[in-house]
Amino acid sequence: MTSTTTSAARNRAFITAAGAFVACARDSPSKQVKERLAYYRAAGECYFEVRDLKRAGDNYRMAKQYDTAARTYREGGCFDEMVEVITQHGDALDDDLLERLTSVAQMYYFKVYFNGQLVSKYF
Repeated sequence: MTSTTTSAARNRAFITAAGAFVACARDSPSKQVKERLAYYRAAGECYFEVRDLKRAGDNYRMAKQYDTAARTYREGGCFDEMVEVITQHGDALDDDLLERLTSVAQMYYFKVYFNGQLVSKYF
């Protein structure tokens, strides 16, 4: 039982830290772009540690870490968000990563379509 309590406390600490990093990013002066991006990246890392991959991806995207954001969204099954990164920032992505993620998205939405569900607005 100790490991569960320790794990829960660890997760709370990472979530608290992520919130603090986001607050710092939002409160940083507009001239401090590098610092703001570093705060968002740190928040993304904290959310990644607790496996909140949607929030991690969101913060990596705010940090302009588009490769990491797209991979994180993919890992978390957040395909619409992954495709948004691809369509909005594809020129900033590694070519091999872009190709792999595009293929994954096409397969995912192909499957969704044939299961009779709504297809994403991207394909």
